Amino acid sequence: MGSQAPFPSTVIVIGAGVFGLSTSLALAKRYPATKVIVVDRLTPPVEDGTSVDTTRCIRSDYVDPIYARLAKEAQKKIQEDPDLSRFLFQQGMTFACDGQPSRFTKIWQSTLEKAKTLSGHENIVEQQTREKVYQRIHGEGSQPVPASELEGGSKWNQAYCNLSAAFIDAKECIQIYYDRCMKTPSISFRCGLAVDRIMVVDNRSQGVVLEDGATIPGDMVIVAAGAWSNKLVYLGNRLVPIGHEVAWIKVTEEEQRRWKNMSISTNLSTGLNMFPPYRGEIKILRRSPGYKNTVTVAHPEDSTKQISISWPRTMVSNPTDTIPADAEAAMRANLREIMPDLAGRPFDRSKICWISTTPTGDFLIAPHPSIAGIHLATGGSAHAWKFLPTIGDLVVDSMEGSLPQELVDKWAFRKESKGKDESSPRMDGDPEELGDVVRHHL
Repeated sequence: MGSQAPFPSTVIVIGAGVFGLSTSLALAKRYPATKVIVVDRLTPPVEDGTSVDTTRCIRSDYVDPIYARLAKEAQKKIQEDPDLSRFLFQQGMTFACDGQPSRFTKIWQSTLEKAKTLSGHENIVEQQTREKVYQRIHGEGSQPVPASELEGGSKWNQAYCNLSAAFIDAKECIQIYYDRCMKTPSISFRCGLAVDRIMVVDNRSQGVVLEDGATIPGDMVIVAAGAWSNKLVYLGNRLVPIGHEVAWIKVTEEEQRRWKNMSISTNLSTGLNMFPPYRGEIKILRRSPGYKNTVTVAHPEDSTKQISISWPRTMVSNPTDTIPADAEAAMRANLREIMPDLAGRPFDRSKICWISTTPTGDFLIAPHPSIAGIHLATGGSAHAWKFLPTIGDLVVDSMEGSLPQELVDKWAFRKESKGKDESSPRMDGDPEELGDVVRHHL
């Protein structure tokens, strides 16, 4: 919409995660006369939403200079926010790799050089041997399991720690943003029912229809539904929901004390990401090729057609699901090398976390190319959470037509998929069909 057009009087925001809540607050601040209605199938913090979890990474050492700059600005805002900063723990983030020739080792090297520039050499602690990588967690004098005893050899061979990085309690911070929205007069919520479809008349959005048939009229619809977005607008391969495995392991009070100052530790070569102990447990996840859940639905823009899409299958819709055996085996293989005390310990719980994944890892923040009154704010690609304080303003900039051109190009609806995601790269390979490999607990 051009800068001369009147701003919508009623905006419906589909999705109450990072994109949805941040955008709602930004709208209310900039356009207090605009009525904002946030619609979600659950009340925030949405239990199975991508935005809600025990912990998230806050870092700025991206290879991409634009995300690096944006992330540094966002982290500063989190640190300056008295509510959010209570849940921020600046303990650094360690990036490891196996050191073998591969795109992951190249990314590791590029990220290290960027980190030195962005965060300053004084914030970078390099570990050039697998012994030093191990001792970063377990203390001077501790010795890793001999590489000869590890199936496939050692993978945690070199690393660096960026001391400026942090982890944050994602669920608590989403609660803070929800509470702020609830206290804002122009923002209201309709929670408990999913949006069935967007009402479109004469190629213009008129509002939304809920799954019980009720309608909510509005001048503008913002699709901020994350991994649930591709049922509401046709996205093709621009955004594909992919599930990733996450698990939690209980630790003793003694272990909590022993490891409490460790950094987030991620291995680019294996995809494992491990968080410091928090509230008596350690969270691990893996950036595997992931899982898809293919379903057939009505084409969101042509009801006479059907399309196949990947659709989140979560702990809410399928509460007895647990992660596939290959995912657990890969996680435990990593733990045997880097956290041997935990390698055989039962998972307290596990889940598949659904990510609104784009081919290059770039967000999708843009007007719909052919339907007026629809704006996209999605495609978080597993790294958008850290932009909670700033992403909403960027979405409103996009709605106004005032977004800087470099971001318009980066987040365009019809962006060309050149290259691979280097911001939070997944392992090579194609996602598996989750229904073929999922397990169940009683």
